Amino acid sequence: MITPDTHPGILSPDTTLVILTWVSFFLLLIILHRFAWKPILEGLKVREDYIRKSLDDADKVKDQLAEVEVIKGKILEQAKDKANGIIEQSRKLGNDLAGQIEQRAKKNAEEIIISARQEIEGERERVRNALKKESVQTAVTLAEKILKENLDPEKNRNLINQAIKEL
Repeated sequence: MITPDTHPGILSPDTTLVILTWVSFFLLLIILHRFAWKPILEGLKVREDYIRKSLDDADKVKDQLAEVEVIKGKILEQAKDKANGIIEQSRKLGNDLAGQIEQRAKKNAEEIIISARQEIEGERERVRNALKKESVQTAVTLAEKILKENLDPEKNRNLINQAIKEL
């Protein structure tokens, strides 16, 4: 105990007070460790795990987004290739149809030309026949005139033969 004679000074510590301070301090450390620091550390660990998981998920989503972009690019490229194929096929089909139409037109023109030539040939033959008939009529008319004049039969034959040769 402290007696008034042995009163400690400011610079000399009281041992009971020091021991009680140390006991209070360690007791407070134990209580804080058990009831405050442990839950705080566990909360911080949970939060750290949540943040780490969120970052991992964000990386996964970023990777998936990159994969989706690659897939989208491939799909767009395939669509372009398919569209170009359809366009090329349409051009080819158009050219084929144009060629077929041109061939049909040429064939029709040839048929028209052949038909016109046949008609011309038929008309030419008809005109020849008409000319022959007319020539014969003319020869007969000439023969009648000659006969009317009463020439001798030898001269008549010579004239008729000569008229026929000229035709």
